[in-house]
Amino acid sequence: MKVKFERKAFKEQIVPEDDFVIETVVELPIKEFNKFLDDMLGDYKFIEERKHLMYVDRDNVWHAIYVTAKDIDYGILVQSEGYGYARYSAFLRRCHVVEVRHD
Repeated sequence: MKVKFERKAFKEQIVPEDDFVIETVVELPIKEFNKFLDDMLGDYKFIEERKHLMYVDRDNVWHAIYVTAKDIDYGILVQSEGYGYARYSAFLRRCHVVEVRHD
């Protein structure tokens, strides 16, 4: 599966292309998730606490976290490149997420 990661993306810019691995799923309350969607360039504790999980490996595979909310069918892949915000992000339907650990 492939996705397109955009640096400092807005919702409208995200289109699939890059190989990726979901390191963990972060399920936020819907109100917090919507706030995140409206300001993905803001600093977030849930990203800061997991920044060690996000990187691009030597095979050019993106290691990311999947941010979503209960009862919605999509989420946002985040690769923060060591920062506390969604420096790179991609839209992904929940049906494409294989079994991974939930935080």
